[in-house]
Amino acid sequence: MKIKVKFMLGLTIILVIFSLLLNIFIRQVLISNMESSIKTSLEEIMRSTREYVKYRLAISSSFSDTDGFKHDASYIAKYVVLNNECKCELLDMKGTLIYSEKNSSSEEITFDNIKKAEKGQAVVDLKYRGSDARGILVFPVYINSNYVGIIALDKSYSDSYITYKKTIQFITLGELLLFLFIFILTLFITSKITRPITILTKAVKQVSQGNYDVQLKVKGKDEIGILSKEFINMKDKINDQIQTIKLEKEKVEKLEKGRRSFFNNVTHELKTPLTAISGYAEMLMEGIVEDEEFRKRANERIYQESERLHKLVLELISVAKGISSLEEEKSPIDMNKLLNEICDDMNIKARKYSMTINRNIEAGYIFGQTDRIRQVIINIIDNAIKYSVNGEFIFVKAYMSEGNYNIEVDNKAEPIPHEIFKNIFDPFVKMRGGEEEQSRGLGLYICSEIVKEHGGVINLENGEIIKTKVKIPSFGNKLATN
Repeated sequence: MKIKVKFMLGLTIILVIFSLLLNIFIRQVLISNMESSIKTSLEEIMRSTREYVKYRLAISSSFSDTDGFKHDASYIAKYVVLNNECKCELLDMKGTLIYSEKNSSSEEITFDNIKKAEKGQAVVDLKYRGSDARGILVFPVYINSNYVGIIALDKSYSDSYITYKKTIQFITLGELLLFLFIFILTLFITSKITRPITILTKAVKQVSQGNYDVQLKVKGKDEIGILSKEFINMKDKINDQIQTIKLEKEKVEKLEKGRRSFFNNVTHELKTPLTAISGYAEMLMEGIVEDEEFRKRANERIYQESERLHKLVLELISVAKGISSLEEEKSPIDMNKLLNEICDDMNIKARKYSMTINRNIEAGYIFGQTDRIRQVIINIIDNAIKYSVNGEFIFVKAYMSEGNYNIEVDNKAEPIPHEIFKNIFDPFVKMRGGEEEQSRGLGLYICSEIVKEHGGVINLENGEIIKTKVKIPSFGNKLATN
């Protein structure tokens, strides 16, 4: 059962019980007041009637009190009926009827009432008949220390009783209207209070089902509003944690994939020169080669493959160590001087392919390892030479911008295939053309790691013009010295 239904059910029960108790209490008070008023009226009638009897018997002084009461019974009865609009009977002290005004006898005057009056008691009683309330008064007349007779009267108090009933009906209707008003007001307030709880409950269910995009509009500053805000904060934190876990999972999967690919490529790269070396060496050791020229070529191949294997092992060691050499001292590097030296040296190789390196190098300093930065620049320019179209220019541009030293190397070449370009900085990714057969696909990977170690970034733009961009902070990188 929903909290709103529980609250309204409990409140309804309380209101109904309270209304019933209040109605009963009001009825008791009203009827008690009415009955008290009727009894007071009857007592007043009794006093006035006794005074009239005394007066009447005083006039009839020729009779004794008892005989005078009997003699003037008709006068007394008419007086009582006319002045009080009631039914009246006069009896002697033995209960014998003396006089009853025509059509004034009453069935409500009982034998018990008369017996009590015979004993000197005044009886005041109320009888309810439908919409009428009748007041019964039976009392003895006591004059000059003697009881002379009994007067019994029956008076209708229908007006008072009808007024009482109308008052009760009005109060009951008022209670019903008040109950209805309180119920509607409470329903409105309860709906307003429980609506945020309902919305929050639905949001919790959606979150439990994995939907973290659910939105909540929080307006209140009460406990429910605070709870909603805390839930939103909790939901966002959980969502952030899940996204972080997903990213970490993707990184782990990518790392595992890269590790397998790295291992497979390393195995292949090591196996190729070892196969050639062992093949030629076996032929030479068994003496099955008699051709001196072939023997010479075999020795050259063994040497070349040994050198290739040696370089590969050194590169793999560099990769395993995290690229940077801890032994090299960090110091300010004059990039203008370093780039010009490298361009001069690489121009020798470029001329072999009918190429020219054009440069526009501005002054600037960075903190880092000179040999590592030299390795990056040489690798980038060497790639530009290897993969450029013969006879074209290679452009080297360097400048300061926003606290960074930027290096750009442009060359015209065939666009890099998409499947290669998207993983260009991964290990063992080789570009087509040029000296591909001698490349192991570690150059750009090593460059990327060196640049990262210097707090910089390296990017490659693909197209008919291949543009390599390197950006390294001129100050504030983690290799900086005070």
